[in-house]
Order: sequence, then structure tokens, then C-alpha cells
Amino acid sequence: MSSGDTFSVVLALFGTIGVIILTYYGSRWYATRFAKTHGSLTGAKHIKVVDRLIVGKTGSIVIIEVAGIQYMVGVSEQNIQILTQLEEPIPEEKKQEISKESFLSVFKSFTQKEK
Repeated sequence: MSSGDTFSVVLALFGTIGVIILTYYGSRWYATRFAKTHGSLTGAKHIKVVDRLIVGKTGSIVIIEVAGIQYMVGVSEQNIQILTQLEEPIPEEKKQEISKESFLSVFKSFTQKEK
């Protein structure tokens, strides 16, 4: 390989890396701009998915909340249908965040049982 070929390969590599970096920062800029003008990245301001259960290859049952009222909805590739309005709303579960301290305490108790 001559020095001209090596230079071409290195230049192509830096060009590719530059395009990837510009695409990354451009998409971040666009996402923040879109979120500011539309309220959220999903565009939904008044509809919230509470829970979802996949029941087949293309079907699922979804519980959605609209203006404080929850509905059970059947979703497939061909159809979306309201199955029922829930009498009592299902509370949203908050995800538990595992902190470093809780992991260390569990790890210490596990290692102490081994001794």
C-alpha cells in the first residue's frame, strides 16, 4: 500500500467518524427542539399508557388513561377496540430504583450468611 492509499483510508475513516458525530448531535438538538414545541417526545399530552399485556404475535391488551378515566383497549395490526371502561382505576406502579447503598447492604448480608 502506498502512502497515498493510506492517506485515503485515514481520511475516509475520519470522515465517517465526523458524520456519525454530527448525526448524533443533530438528532439530540432536533429531539430537544421537538420536545419544547410539542410537550413531549411522544406527542401525547393527555393520554397515558398504564399497563400493557402482549397476548399474541400481533395482539395486546392495553390499559390507557384519558382525563383520569382508564380504559381497557384491545390492539392488533388490523384493529383497535375499547373493551371496557374500568370502574376503579389501576394505580400506576412506580419503578423502584436500586441504589448503590441498598445493593451493598444486600451484598454484605449475603456474604455474611456464607461465613
